[in-house]
Amino acid sequence: MTVTIPPPPVPGASPSPFTPTFGVIPPALVGRQAEVNDFAYALDSGPGATGRATLVTGQRGVGKSVLLHVFHEVAASRQWLSVHAQASPGFAASLTATRLPEALAALDAADTVESSVVGVTLPFGAGGLTTRTESTNPLTPDFRHQLMRVLAILADHGTGLVLTLDEVHRSQLDELRLVTDAIAYAFSQEAPVAFVAAGLPQAITSLVDDDVSTYLRRAERVTLGNLSPENTRIALEAPITQAGKTITREALEAAIAASGHYPFLIQLIGDRSWRAAGDDDVITAVHVEEAVARARAAMHRQIHEPAIGGLTEKERSYVLAMAADEDRSRTAEVARRMGVTAKYGSVYRERLITRGVIEAAGRGYVRFTLPYTREYLLEG
Repeated sequence: MTVTIPPPPVPGASPSPFTPTFGVIPPALVGRQAEVNDFAYALDSGPGATGRATLVTGQRGVGKSVLLHVFHEVAASRQWLSVHAQASPGFAASLTATRLPEALAALDAADTVESSVVGVTLPFGAGGLTTRTESTNPLTPDFRHQLMRVLAILADHGTGLVLTLDEVHRSQLDELRLVTDAIAYAFSQEAPVAFVAAGLPQAITSLVDDDVSTYLRRAERVTLGNLSPENTRIALEAPITQAGKTITREALEAAIAASGHYPFLIQLIGDRSWRAAGDDDVITAVHVEEAVARARAAMHRQIHEPAIGGLTEKERSYVLAMAADEDRSRTAEVARRMGVTAKYGSVYRERLITRGVIEAAGRGYVRFTLPYTREYLLEG
């Protein structure tokens, strides 16, 4: 019998500067400055500004959750309060019963409570009284009521609230409508609030198409994709040099090419390359080759498996027909391989584009959006 034992710690080993974990801000956040600038401008521009209602979409691993965290940092730099929630079942009740009351507890007392002063200062140095409250109102306030109480106090202190929702999905339609209707009402009252929701392309599109709220139709749309080759170079090289190692030109070019400029894969390859180098001060092409093999396996588990696993039988048939091509696929040929008409095939083409699995690649052509999708399908 073979017994597995933990490896001994490596003396003097320096931790990887990369962050191959969903939602964690990478060490070199590149290619998102325009989106950050637009959001900061929206907060600075007052009620009704474009960008105070924003929908962030993109495929898994492109940095949607990261951008929400950066928006929180923008809010903090303006002394705005932030409240974040995952749009999982019960999120509206959680916001109403827990998250907003927590914000209220850190602010000032509302008209329906008896209060006693216990300290000074508000979050972010806004000033005022901090209070301990005991409710005298027997009614349980709904989300809109809680939201407006928070916003009224924030407005009195010249600040506001950023509410972000991650992983939105049409399965939570009723809860999302409750929240967006309340946000829309706050907008109509020129309250100091900004709302950002993030989700996969199909989820965001279906929410808007289903008319959850006319408010969502007017929201700014931010679609995140892959980085440029130059930004990919910065995202890989800068953390390595700042952390005390170097990477050879050959190794860097190999890492850039293997990443497909896909943000999550950039972090994976960077992290695995750093670990492969161990105590070596220089990351070489040999280290990157090992890293790419391990990163591809992680991509298959964490990205491709859920993306392909969620497809219908016909959608899966379409992508399997595409996998016969090394690069882009001609849509007419894909339909022929499926044994259907071009018109019938175009239905699934559009569905897969909406899902973010494939993208147009010139007139009459499509290709996979995510790196190594073809390899995953062929290996499966």
